[in-house]
Amino acid sequence: MTPEDLIDELRKKVVLAPTEAELEAALDDPQSALQEHRDYLESVAADCLLSLPLAIRKRLEKVHETYARAAAA
Repeated sequence: MTPEDLIDELRKKVVLAPTEAELEAALDDPQSALQEHRDYLESVAADCLLSLPLAIRKRLEKVHETYARAAAA
């Protein structure tokens, strides 16, 4: 089962929860699964960025700084 499949199954469990107590209990599972998947995707992205040549990483850093300054303004 892929992380996406697990999240989809947990989402269905939340939607179909018959009582408020079961809904509250069911909400914890998708949130945990989403956090785990987000952490995994961040680590994969970091590995990809670290595998780029230094010149490209520096250029991406400058682009990121430019966007950060524009967003702050």
